[in-house]
This record gives sequence, structure tokens and C-alpha cells, in this order.
Amino acid sequence: MIIKKVFNNNVVLVIENPTEEKILMGKGIGFQKFPGDPVDLANVEKTFVLNDEATEGKLDAFFEEVPLEVIQMCAHLLKSGKKVLGPHITDNLLIPLADHINFAITRVKEGIQIEYPLKWEIRHMYPEEVAFAESVIKWMKDKENIELPKEEVVPIAMHFVNARIGTAEVNQAFEMTTLVAKILDIINYHYLIQVDEDSLNYARLMTHLRYFILRQMKKESDIVEEAILYDVVKSKYPKAFECALKVKKLLEETMGWIVNHDEVLYLTLHIHRVTTREKTK
Repeated sequence: MIIKKVFNNNVVLVIENPTEEKILMGKGIGFQKFPGDPVDLANVEKTFVLNDEATEGKLDAFFEEVPLEVIQMCAHLLKSGKKVLGPHITDNLLIPLADHINFAITRVKEGIQIEYPLKWEIRHMYPEEVAFAESVIKWMKDKENIELPKEEVVPIAMHFVNARIGTAEVNQAFEMTTLVAKILDIINYHYLIQVDEDSLNYARLMTHLRYFILRQMKKESDIVEEAILYDVVKSKYPKAFECALKVKKLLEETMGWIVNHDEVLYLTLHIHRVTTREKTK
């Protein structure tokens, strides 16, 4: 590996082959080093591959603006996240996470507070990531004496969601959450109720919608057609079936998806369960 650029004493940009660039971090890895020098691999502590948007100019700005202690703190959080959430949490999340947390710290100092949209849907769609983000906020307060507002749980969680769904941006995750919010609006309006977001049936509906939307986004299907059961459910739960058809129409007209009989069947069942509890409360 040859050094292409020295950002500071602890961070360098290297070329491993003619087409691949990486960021290496480690104490003293860039001390008295210059472009063209070889890398002392013994000093490497963190390695991650750049994405297409990580230009040298953006990296310059990042390492100039974000203190090393924030980067090291986020490296620790990623290590914990990998243990809690799984091996899909990698060092490639370090720069966007550190950039966000550093900006959040700056906003706190300046007394600026942001309200994030869809926060309730996100909590139900991604409970594992939200729980971990809550532990991040607590750890920062207890161990680093940095107190972020509870609203920061949402964007921090979304960074970890981004790592799980395998996209370079959080746009897909927010698109999924927006769709869920629209589906809930259809259910609430169709039944003229407000579904109980603390119920087990609501959690089951959220889980089903999450994986259903993911399958659609990835153009996958793991459900086998069950025509007989479809007719039974249609006859037994006509109001829930009618609501499911409204959801189907929304997804087909706005997303261009093909929502087959099986998806309508399972949507009908989940809608019936979550709304029956509301009507009998």
C-alpha cells in the first residue's frame, strides 16, 4: 500500500491497487509521512473502503471538522453495534456516523433542536436498531459526558438500518417507513379508529410490512400461492379484505409493484387482527 494523502498524524488515504483506495487509521500512521511513502501496517487500527461519494475534498473537510476523539468514540460504538446487531455493521459506517454525531453535538452547543419525521413508525419498523441507538445515547451521557436529545435516537438508528438493508444511503429505509405510514393511514381511515401501537398485533403487522416491502424492493418472493385460503379469508373478513385492496392499489399505483393474492391474503389477516382488538377495547 502506498500513501496517496496524509490527512493528519492518525489518518491516511492509501492506494492498494490502481483502482482501489482505502482510508487507514492508527496512532502515528501519518506522522512524518508523505504521498508515495509505503504504509507501516503495524500501525493500522482501522481500514475501510471508500464509497463512490467519498471524494478527497469531502474527506479533507471531514477530518478537518470532526475531532479525532469523536471518530474514536464512534469506532467504539461500531464495535459494540457489531456485537449487538450483527456482522453487517462494519467500519464503512464510521465516517457517516461520526459526521452525524459531531454535527449533533454542535447543534446541542448552539441550542438547535431538530424534529425528525416518521419517528414513531421508525421505532416500530426497526426496534433492534432503535434500542441500540437508545443505548448509544445513554452510553455517551454516562461515559463521555455528552448529552444528546432523545430525538437523535431516530437518525442514529437509521445509520444502523442503512448498514443492514445494504444501501449506500438511508433513502430506501425512509421510503419504506413513509410507505408504512401511508398504509397505517389507510387502515385508520378505513376503520375510523386509531390502532393501538403498543399491541402485539401491531408489532406483528409492522414486521410483516417491513419484510413485504423489502421483498418488493429486492424483487423477491418467498410466498407460495394459496388460492383456496385466499377465498376463505376474503369471505370471512370482508372489511379487512377491502382495506387490504386499498393498500394494494396504493402500492401498485405509487410504486408500480405487483401485489399478488398471497400478499393481499396476509395483509388481510394482519389488518383484521390489529383492528379487531381496537373495536373490542
